[in-house]
Amino acid sequence: MSDKRIRKLNELLAVLRSEVPGTKGAFVINPDGFILASDIDFEIDHYEIGRFFSILEKKGGKLSKKALRSPVIRVAIWSDKGDIQLFPLRNSIYLVVLSDFDSRPGLLLLRVTKIIEIFNKIIDKRDE
Repeated sequence: MSDKRIRKLNELLAVLRSEVPGTKGAFVINPDGFILASDIDFEIDHYEIGRFFSILEKKGGKLSKKALRSPVIRVAIWSDKGDIQLFPLRNSIYLVVLSDFDSRPGLLLLRVTKIIEIFNKIIDKRDE
């Protein structure tokens, strides 16, 4: 993916964080756990989150196909300290959003739904 497309993804992630209260950061990641773009303003071990996501995506995908017989639409992990939400994009790439305990999941879902189309266009675009 070109630097120009990665910059566009980073800009969209920053807009998402600024528009949805409680959002701590977001990143775009592939199924192998490689972070393609991110907007995280605190220390985070990218290797650890990538490894975690890779395991979660593989197990969640299998569960979804076997038990639900449908593709994953959104995965959310909730806790008293905050949550992690995963939204599938194109080409097996995911948007991951980290939120604190005071987040607004409905607003996040509404905003993400509107920008997923933009993310997919950027991901689908061929490098020139």
